[in-house]
Formats: sequence, structure tokens, C-alpha cells
Amino acid sequence: MDSNPIGVGAHKTPLAPSEQHKPQMIHTTQELKRAESQGENIPVSEEQLIKAINKAIKATEGTATELNFSVHKVTKQIMVKIMERDTGRVIREIPPEKMQDFVAKLWELAGILVDERR
Repeated sequence: MDSNPIGVGAHKTPLAPSEQHKPQMIHTTQELKRAESQGENIPVSEEQLIKAINKAIKATEGTATELNFSVHKVTKQIMVKIMERDTGRVIREIPPEKMQDFVAKLWELAGILVDERR
């Protein structure tokens, strides 16, 4: 087997049909970037996804702030609250919960109008 990494003078041989659709294991950030640049679809396990999200949350939290993620009950949109760690006071909501409530009410009204016209 050739020891050269793909793309650095490696000779590509056609893959057997059983190897063509086999998901590639990614172990480093460089491998992930290379795969993405080639348009490959890389499957990610739920555990890997949760670890990546938790790592991103810790990286974005400050010493005085924390992030609180939730899903709006009606719109099913993800909402993020930036909160003061000591007091629990909400500094900012993205998107604002009131805006999500407004969208939910519009959806409800649109449903009523459609139901009345039938």
C-alpha cells in the first residue's frame, strides 16, 4: 500500500464497489478540512456532535457570562440566552423569545384563516 498521503504524489487506483461508499473516519481537523474541501459528506455521531457543541459553548462563555440554549415550543427554533453568571439576568436573547411568540401567533392566525375558508 502507498504510504504517501492523498493528494501528495499518491497514485489513485479505482476502488472496489464495496469500498466506494464506505464512510471515511476523520481523526484530525486537517483531515476534516480536506474532506470538506473535496465535497465529501462526513457522518458525525451524536456523541461527537454533543462534544463539539459543549466545547464551542465553553469557548464562547466568558468568566461572567453563560449561554443557555432552548427550543421554542411552537416554532421549534433554537434560542440562545446570554446570561450573567452571578445574577442570572438575561443580557441578550438570540432570537428574542417575544419574536418567536409573535411568529407562533402569526402561524396560528394563518391557520385559522385557512380553516375558515375551507
